[in-house]
Amino acid sequence: MAYGQSNAERYMLQERCGKQAAAVFAKEYSPSSQTKDGKHQRSNYQNHYSEKLNKCFFLEITTIFEKGKVSKLFRLFDLNENKEYGSYWESDETPGFKDCVVADIRCSSETEWRQLAKPYLED
Repeated sequence: MAYGQSNAERYMLQERCGKQAAAVFAKEYSPSSQTKDGKHQRSNYQNHYSEKLNKCFFLEITTIFEKGKVSKLFRLFDLNENKEYGSYWESDETPGFKDCVVADIRCSSETEWRQLAKPYLED
């Protein structure tokens, strides 16, 4: 039993996290939409209950398409505390510019962002 939780407790917490993430996504996001300025936006999410941290994490994944240009946004939240742990922004409109941070640590690539976010999204 890792981190002092029984299998039944772990399963219940994982299931609760999944349901909470699905409810947030259904309320706050649309899988595919057209923005007011004509951009096409696709959204998705991943969730993970971290036993080690005893937190439910929600990873927002948004891709925006406009006139052959693509922008990517990732935002990592603790759903219970409604706290943002990290974000990543990259766009073909501004080559070379990325906004990349996880837990107050700056990064410079999607690969680096994913590596920094990994402890929150995997046990």
